[in-house]
Amino acid sequence: MYEHASVLSLQDNGVVTVMCQTAGCENCKAGSFCATKGKTFVAQNDTEQTISVGDMVELYLPPGKTVLAGFVALLVPVLLFPVGYYLPSAFVADVGEGVRIISGIGGIAVGFMISRIFSKAKAAEYVPKITRVIETRTN
Repeated sequence: MYEHASVLSLQDNGVVTVMCQTAGCENCKAGSFCATKGKTFVAQNDTEQTISVGDMVELYLPPGKTVLAGFVALLVPVLLFPVGYYLPSAFVADVGEGVRIISGIGGIAVGFMISRIFSKAKAAEYVPKITRVIETRTN
């Protein structure tokens, strides 16, 4: 997936803080579902191009990694609810409904912890890459 963003700040290690803007969002296919609209995030500048604050850049987000990250963040906690719900039955024959629900909520919490650990461990792999400068800022 390719997205357009505006450069807000630069760091020495090639990391650039960017923000999706309305002009870029109009061309975006996921504009109505976007969680980054109006928010800042970081991108990696691996290009040889000089980038300045205010430039409009094109970002590449690998579709496979984007789907995997969404799966881990959203579906793992949901899928662990039934595991947590039925787990007490494996240890005790007559388990109350309240205990099962609390255990299911515990499964969701474990799922969110797994998502958080995954996000911390793989954060560098999921940073969008700048592919090119679309429009440079003129003074």
